[in-house]
Amino acid sequence: MLDSRETRLPTRSLIVAAPPAFVDRRVGSRRAEDREAHEERALLARALDILAAGSNAEARLAGILDLLAETVGARRAAVLADGVERRSAVAVAHGEDTDAANKLAAWLDASSDRSRAERAATGPARVSVVIADEAAAAEDDQSGPAANPSGADACYALLPIPSTGDVVLGFEFEEPKAADDLARRLPPQLARHAAVALALVSEQLAAERELASLRSTETERARFVSTVAHELRTPLTGLNGYLELILGDRVDDPLIERDFLERSQAIVGSMGELVGDLLDLSRIESGGLQLELEPFSVAEAASHVAAGLLPIAIQRDIRLRTVLPHRLAAATGDRRRVEQVLTNLTANALKFTQSGGSVEIEGRFDGAVAVLVVRDDGGGIAAEDRARIFERFHRLPGHERIVGTGLGLPIARDLAERMGGSLDVASVPGAGSAFVLALAGPTAIDPEVIAAALGRALAAEEVGLE
Repeated sequence: MLDSRETRLPTRSLIVAAPPAFVDRRVGSRRAEDREAHEERALLARALDILAAGSNAEARLAGILDLLAETVGARRAAVLADGVERRSAVAVAHGEDTDAANKLAAWLDASSDRSRAERAATGPARVSVVIADEAAAAEDDQSGPAANPSGADACYALLPIPSTGDVVLGFEFEEPKAADDLARRLPPQLARHAAVALALVSEQLAAERELASLRSTETERARFVSTVAHELRTPLTGLNGYLELILGDRVDDPLIERDFLERSQAIVGSMGELVGDLLDLSRIESGGLQLELEPFSVAEAASHVAAGLLPIAIQRDIRLRTVLPHRLAAATGDRRRVEQVLTNLTANALKFTQSGGSVEIEGRFDGAVAVLVVRDDGGGIAAEDRARIFERFHRLPGHERIVGTGLGLPIARDLAERMGGSLDVASVPGAGSAFVLALAGPTAIDPEVIAAALGRALAAEEVGLE
């Protein structure tokens, strides 16, 4: 006879607790070989503790780098790896300025052994500044040398690890003697173990950041599609209402019927403008926008924009004037796209300026930088809204009834940056606004020079508006 009763014990999920953290209790070693073997085991155990921690990949990577810096007596450590993408990572403490960390990463990238062809093909490494887990950092605060946020009197040293692939470790020391002694402080066997741990956590960090980027992109895409659908549905609803009234013979007055038709035509025009902006935005994001960068006359481009918008200014009783350099003064960019940016800025100024006001287009040069300014004496923009006006579909409070797609300024800034320039705004509520476009002059110049010229122009416009 078979026993039908349940004979198996109920299954339970296996729970394995994490091992206790490694604690080094050895006081000393009699032989150098014993000391090296112990240091190797201690480094491996502490590295495994960091890898097994419940923190994210960024904190684990920072923990490994801090461990290496402590092992060799350095201020900080960095790692450079050549894989599918050339990447480097450097750790900083909570609240620490990242300038010194970026200097170490840049030095490591520039000093690594690569041919000129390899440097030209891959370009500079992508730098990740990582921060250790706050709780772990607080526990280990008493160990290791204090970091120097300023990076003053820094001495750098690097240690290639060819046995683990193209991995290079970099360190920042306080004294040159310590940097010269790096190979002894971190023997090859220890360096290989460290490189393996760094490779593991670096891959995890790359995967986490890629996943976060994909999630952010998907969220942005969903929000963008929803906003576009709303922006198209609203005018379509109005257009459909006007057409239903006309086609249903419910409008007896010919003047009212003509008014409805004119409103329908305006709706079609605004929808066409929105579709055009969406196509421009798509080309910019996909990299399919073709720009013809060459010197062009600042005066001719700005004059052409002013002439095209003069009828609108006259209709609104707004004075539109230009202050331009001589026609030979040239900037570098795609003239058609520069005119598109200036047209957008000037049309916006005309929309938001009261009847009897003025709008001005000015062109000037700050050294080798061309500066084009579109200023008005309208209501101005509050400080908290100045960055948001360059966001897609953002409309300032109280401007909902003013016709526009909410894409003009984001596209204008994207175009300026694609041409190697920059676009920003200075404004004083109640006094007006000044949009400043900075571009390279007739010759190529460093982006930092353009940024500095833009900053000076914005400061001058702010003072002028006040």
